[in-house]
Amino acid sequence: MHDHGFTPEQLRGVELIFKQFDSDNSGSIDFVEFKVLARKMGIEMSDDALQASISKVASSQELDLDDFISWLGSVAADGSDPFSMLKAKIRSEGMRPLTNDQIEALRECFNTFDTDNSGSIDVQELGNVFSSFGQDLNDAEIQSMINEVDADGSGEIEFEEFLLLMMSNFGSQETAGDEVQSVLRKYDKGKTGKITRSEFELVMRELCGDALSEEEISEIASIASEAASPLGRGKPTPDGQVEYMRWESLWEAVTDTMAAM
Repeated sequence: MHDHGFTPEQLRGVELIFKQFDSDNSGSIDFVEFKVLARKMGIEMSDDALQASISKVASSQELDLDDFISWLGSVAADGSDPFSMLKAKIRSEGMRPLTNDQIEALRECFNTFDTDNSGSIDVQELGNVFSSFGQDLNDAEIQSMINEVDADGSGEIEFEEFLLLMMSNFGSQETAGDEVQSVLRKYDKGKTGKITRSEFELVMRELCGDALSEEEISEIASIASEAASPLGRGKPTPDGQVEYMRWESLWEAVTDTMAAM
């Protein structure tokens, strides 16, 4: 497997995320699963562009893990989303992805503190960064931070390492499961562990954005209301309640629908 610059830990993180979208445990994902995964990684490409990009790394519309990692490198290289690899690294470490505009803003911040224009930041320059955020750290503390992200062992950090360091100190860490459960609980006003089918559709729209069509969301909600019904599998309630705390049943409902499309 070509790691395209991932550390072993990041590679394991990407693999875990990929497996979450491999609904039938076949080792590959179809286009619907792929486009939702790409959105969760923060990739900024249209559906048409995503579909066209697959042909550069795979002979079919299905991708295995190697294909997906090659795809990340491919769209970064051709400029379709120049930060695709970086976003995957951010996501693999349990942090929410950034938009391209946010990454560019952090690049400007990095360049501001890279006073000697070397393309990297040393202990003193990084100390100035943290001082600007109201954190006064000694050289030993700063060097320890540098060592945590200094993948090439240079003793300094380049932009990508700087971004990961900023994210780990100021970003939001949240697993995919935590994020989904957080959104589900928001719609469970009575804290019953259940939401209606219409509320479940709102959850899907919030989590997936435009990655799924209204028809796909409606179909997933229909399957979920049967698979995770509080009355038992295959016995939907009149309002299509989904017992979302039964995570395995809910996830099975969503992924079974995706696999059938």
